[in-house]
Amino acid sequence: MPGCPEHAEHKAPKDRSLSEHYWFCFNHVRDYNAAWDFFSGMNANEVEAQILNSLYGDRPTWRYDVDGAAAENLRRATWQTYHFTDQEPPKDDFAKRQAPASNPNTPEFEAMAIMGLEPPVKLADIKARYKELAKKHHPDLNPHDKKAEELLKTINMAYTILKLSYAKFEKLEPR
Repeated sequence: MPGCPEHAEHKAPKDRSLSEHYWFCFNHVRDYNAAWDFFSGMNANEVEAQILNSLYGDRPTWRYDVDGAAAENLRRATWQTYHFTDQEPPKDDFAKRQAPASNPNTPEFEAMAIMGLEPPVKLADIKARYKELAKKHHPDLNPHDKKAEELLKTINMAYTILKLSYAKFEKLEPR
């Protein structure tokens, strides 16, 4: 700072890039920093993006395991233990297998299609959709619609199938 006899040993940024700095004494760096606004000239989206980037120290995040393959190492160790060997497991073994696709020709899938639901569903979703469809297609509310009664019977059957399937699923699910 011009005219300041103190030694300048504290740095303060010149701009937002933080690549160049001014050097001040302790009192003047405190005054400079109090008046300096990092976010000046930024719009709201830029400020929000800067804050989010700052959460991680302006660095990309990375995996915490040592070599980035903890799941693969665990799978290999499990395979070796199960097969009583120190050999490497086959490359196309467990890791590349996927869960089999669900069979859309089951009564549960047909019931979900009737009710206009898609998996995964919760019991609360099933009940809410049933109430909505029952009100919409009830024969008392549609006296001139001959198909309303049949449609409501189909909806009731679909609801019963899904409710029973959900009850069976809850018994299988570990707690």
